[in-house]
Amino acid sequence: MNNKLFKELKLIVGERNILTDLKDLEKFNKDWRGFYNNKCLCVVFPKNTEILKKIVRYCYERDIKIVPQSGNTSLTGASVPTYNKKEIIINFSKMNKVLEIDKSNLTILVESGLVLDKLKEYLDKENLYFPIDLSSSGSCMIGGNIATNAGGINALKYGSMKDNVIGLEIVTGDSSILTSLSKMKKNNTGYDLKSIICNSEGTLGLISKALIKVYPKPVDSFTFFTAYKNLKVCIESFKQIRNIYYDKLESAELITNFSFDICLKNNFLNKHFFDKQFPWYIIFRFNLYEDKEEFQNYFEKKYELISYNISDMLIPKSIEQEKKFWKFRDDLVEAYKMEGDIVTNDISIPLNRMEEFFIVAQNNIKKMLPNIKFHPFGHIGDGNIHFNMIIPELNSNDSYIQIRDKIYSYINNLVEDFGGSFSAEHGIGQIKKSSLLKFKSEYEINLMKNLKKAFDPKNILNPGKIFDY
Repeated sequence: MNNKLFKELKLIVGERNILTDLKDLEKFNKDWRGFYNNKCLCVVFPKNTEILKKIVRYCYERDIKIVPQSGNTSLTGASVPTYNKKEIIINFSKMNKVLEIDKSNLTILVESGLVLDKLKEYLDKENLYFPIDLSSSGSCMIGGNIATNAGGINALKYGSMKDNVIGLEIVTGDSSILTSLSKMKKNNTGYDLKSIICNSEGTLGLISKALIKVYPKPVDSFTFFTAYKNLKVCIESFKQIRNIYYDKLESAELITNFSFDICLKNNFLNKHFFDKQFPWYIIFRFNLYEDKEEFQNYFEKKYELISYNISDMLIPKSIEQEKKFWKFRDDLVEAYKMEGDIVTNDISIPLNRMEEFFIVAQNNIKKMLPNIKFHPFGHIGDGNIHFNMIIPELNSNDSYIQIRDKIYSYINNLVEDFGGSFSAEHGIGQIKKSSLLKFKSEYEINLMKNLKKAFDPKNILNPGKIFDY
């Protein structure tokens, strides 16, 4: 059966665009965090929309399940098989072209397999800017960013991925091509289907092309790093700075001193940036369309308005030092992963309740595991915090999976009590399906399932993700 499948798919994609060897498939089967590792039947690499359409038509006629995969950086198991030896993976890495840039309308048309950093580098040479910035920017792809509605460190100013998508071309579950690539930012011609595709996680359609909003390249940027004695003054300081510099503030990243500890331990840093250590920090970045020196002088004059909440502050003395600050922000994710068994929570909490949430969550989780280590960090500007933990060596009969799921359940319930969201930017995938069913009404779930049926009548697109159909 499989040999026939492989032979027929080779006729569609070509000999060099299919992988069937079990060893070759390993990296495509396993998710970034190592939670899921079911085996796919094979991986195919379409090179254009027409070939993608033929693959989907072939699978539709034979009821073969499909897992769409971009850079495979999903943190919820959305881009790997749900089942064992029942799905093929369609990997988009060979659909990676820039198709058109339009400087008059500030748009760029790209294929969905273009790596995010490659897009940003291309635009930089054209004196343009794309603001989405993720820790995985070097490997994640535009289609995956759209399918998960990626946010990142600049969502404070520019919104998430769907706020920067103007149009899409997708292939639906019956292999129909749905094209909506008008460059007009105002386009109220019926239902906005592209917005439904954003954060659908490949369950409604496979993104082949994307028309994306771009921006004039900022003249410069201004970064500073602040330290705080506690979370309360940290939050107050952010609000003060936001209120004064609202239109220029691009990023505000909350970090604890524990991030320095693990980056030093795992050789991502040689030494702490601050002479004296504090429990909380924020890295701020402003986008400037003006002279940097003039703005810095203005900032220093205004400093007394915000200084009473700040325990210490660093302003980079060079571009290299500024890059080190932001590299540290990226590296703390990898350093944290090296600490052993981890629990990652992608949540959003209203700013006015964030301090209380941290206190309640930490106190109650310590009752479950007294030696657990907390590693919260994230995008304080939009309330999106990665409330992460490192699990100590377990002496009880509970397995890591049992403890992890117990913590997930507790955090998700608490987040709802505090008026937040249990999934801020990572999506649902496989790992958060039970929480979605718990916190969404039956009516909402049924509407989603009916939408799924309209786009994907045989349920071949990324089955077992978001909910079971």
